[in-house]
Amino acid sequence: MEAILQSVLDVAGVSASLVFDGGGRLVAHRGHAVYDRALCEQISLVLVKAVDTVQLQQSDWDSITAQYSDGKLLLRNLGEAGGKSYVLAIIADATLNPSFATVAMRVAANKLKHALTGGSASGLSDTGPGSPPGSSPGSSPGPVSSTPGAAKLSSSGLTWSAAASGSLSRVNVADPASGAFLTRCVKELARHVGPMAKVFVEEAARRVSPEAPFSMAASARLVEDLGGQIEDAKDRMAFMTSLAK
Repeated sequence: MEAILQSVLDVAGVSASLVFDGGGRLVAHRGHAVYDRALCEQISLVLVKAVDTVQLQQSDWDSITAQYSDGKLLLRNLGEAGGKSYVLAIIADATLNPSFATVAMRVAANKLKHALTGGSASGLSDTGPGSPPGSSPGSSPGPVSSTPGAAKLSSSGLTWSAAASGSLSRVNVADPASGAFLTRCVKELARHVGPMAKVFVEEAARRVSPEAPFSMAASARLVEDLGGQIEDAKDRMAFMTSLAK
C-alpha cells in the first residue's frame, strides 16, 4: 500500500498521502517533512469527523476538495472492505496542479480499492516513515507486451503499442489507425494531466469499447470521456479541439 501512496506523493505539490478507516484509524501514509505518522494520525481523526458530516447529507459521496490559505486538501471515497469504510486523503501546497492530482488520485484509488478488497485491512497497516515501500495485493501492474513500437495480431484484434508514451498498452484495437489515434490522445492529454495520460487513455478506451477492439467509430466517445476528466474548462476545450483537427 505504501508503494501506491508513494506514487501520489511523487506528484509535484503533494505533501502527504494517507488512508484512514471510518473510525479515524490511520491505515497507511507517506509524507514529506513534518508529516510523520504521529501527525498523520491526528489528521485522520480530524478528517473522519468531516467525512461523517458529509455522509449525513450524501452517503454515496465520491470526492471532496477543500482549499485553505497554503494549499488544498483532497479526499476520495474508497468504499467499504471487510465491514469498514476507507478514505484516501491528499494534503498539498499551492503549487499542486489539480489535473495531475485528479488523475494520480483516481489511479491510486482504484489500486487501493483492489488492495483493500484483496486482503485484510490489518495486513495493510503502515510500517512507518523511513520503511521501504512495499507491494500490496493488486498494486503491481499486470504483464505487458515486450515488443515496443509494433502492433501484434491477436484473436480479438491488434494490441496497441505506443513506445513514445511509456509502457505498452493491453488495449486491443481494430486496426493501426485506431492505435495511432490512441497514441495521439496520450500525447495531447499529457499536456494537461502529465505522465499518467497513458493509463488514463487505456482506461477510457476500455470504457467506451468494452466488448470489442477499440476502433475509430468510438473515437468521439473516447475524446468526450477524456475531456470530461480535465478539470479546467480551457484545458478541456484545448484538448478536445486538438483532437478534432
